[in-house]
Amino acid sequence: MPTVLGLTNDSKTSTGTTPNSLATNSSRTMGKNERLDTISKRNHAAAHEMEVLLWRAICDSPEAAKEYLAEDCIMINPLFNPNRSSKPLSKDTEPSIEDILKGAERFTGFRFHGKPMVVEVDLMAVALVYKISLFRLRSGGRGKGEREIVASGSSTWRQTAGADWLLVAQHVQFAEGEEDDDEDGEGY
Repeated sequence: MPTVLGLTNDSKTSTGTTPNSLATNSSRTMGKNERLDTISKRNHAAAHEMEVLLWRAICDSPEAAKEYLAEDCIMINPLFNPNRSSKPLSKDTEPSIEDILKGAERFTGFRFHGKPMVVEVDLMAVALVYKISLFRLRSGGRGKGEREIVASGSSTWRQTAGADWLLVAQHVQFAEGEEDDDEDGEGY
């Protein structure tokens, strides 16, 4: 018998065998057919999804990534900083995170090396660590194609009362030897 919430206690219909049943469609990741039947699983899936959305925004238009940042976000990211500084940034620093994103060079794409590792910080907060390759067009007539920049990253996301996830901290650093690996003279 259906209830107000659309759930049923009838064993014949609660098995999820019909294509449109709640048991079949609820708590699934998009396209992966993996059950997200716990808060922990949903948080881990959201962490991966938000990190991908953030890097897609950075590649499309770095300034557009601001929509994913919490008001109190802090960041260290020499890949964005024009002088490749590892100085911590916030909305109150000079330059601010917003200033850095406005002037950041675009990347043409990104690729995670394996699946980012996720840990729950709290019921509504997660942290990820990963290795990432970012791609940028070569400049200055020194060959054609893209240049790969390898970095390690760490992000912390917080879920708001409205169920949105916002980035509260990020630390991206050139992978070992990458900052000094300047074969093209491009100054990365």
